[in-house]
Amino acid sequence: MRQLYPILFVLLIVTQVSAQEKITSNGVEGKSFEFKTENSILHYELYGNGTPLLILHGNGGSTKSVYRLLPELTSEFEVIAVDSPCHGQSSCNENKLSFDFIAQEIEALINELGYEEIKIWGHSDGGIVALMLGYTVPEKINRMLISGANTRLDTKAILPEIVELVNRYEEISIPDLKIHVKLMAKQKPIPNSKVKEISMPVTLMVGDRDAVQIGHTLEIFELLPNANLCVLPGTSHFLENKEYVITQLQELNKPFNSHSTLDVVENIANQIFQN
Repeated sequence: MRQLYPILFVLLIVTQVSAQEKITSNGVEGKSFEFKTENSILHYELYGNGTPLLILHGNGGSTKSVYRLLPELTSEFEVIAVDSPCHGQSSCNENKLSFDFIAQEIEALINELGYEEIKIWGHSDGGIVALMLGYTVPEKINRMLISGANTRLDTKAILPEIVELVNRYEEISIPDLKIHVKLMAKQKPIPNSKVKEISMPVTLMVGDRDAVQIGHTLEIFELLPNANLCVLPGTSHFLENKEYVITQLQELNKPFNSHSTLDVVENIANQIFQN
């Protein structure tokens, strides 16, 4: 009977993660996988070698959202692109869908991947999920880039016109789009106390013409204990200039510096007034 244990273990792993054929996206070779959790089947793709970088797409996006960046990233990162539940090729259980549920499923994937630590880039809805992972599994994450994220849905956080449209999700006739917009409409606020628990270095990024109000981004920035703020000029929520994004992603592999003007001034003052 003991001889069966290793076989059973291998069979269990095979049923949880199955590799598909090799794929090529934007000229970069990779592999696609299906990971079975208790509640979902998550589609994810791996590209390149180097530092593990998990990329969480925005609402209505998928692994395809990452393809335009792959040639510039795969020389120094192992890019892990995943379809969130009810997106792309991942399964969908509309009754379970929420940001809490997505974070739970992504946490299961992180545990399955088995890296000691990873870096995360989360954009928009993916940024919301990244914030949640930052206080639920901080031991698994050593650095994050979070762009276009909000901690609640109201007109002080999101442009009023967009809040109005999101709250009209019941009128949408396209099934997938209705599911995605409903996810935004039903967002539960992330408590400030939870954001304060996110201890790893974070670069918080927003476009100067984003859907997320810059004032709300500042609120999040002031709550994070170890963060830098990046405002991209001439940029909407959709991050048109990919070079801006690539630069900030490459910074994730460099030492985190958070220089304070006050620290410099205090040092100068101590020298000037030491007598």
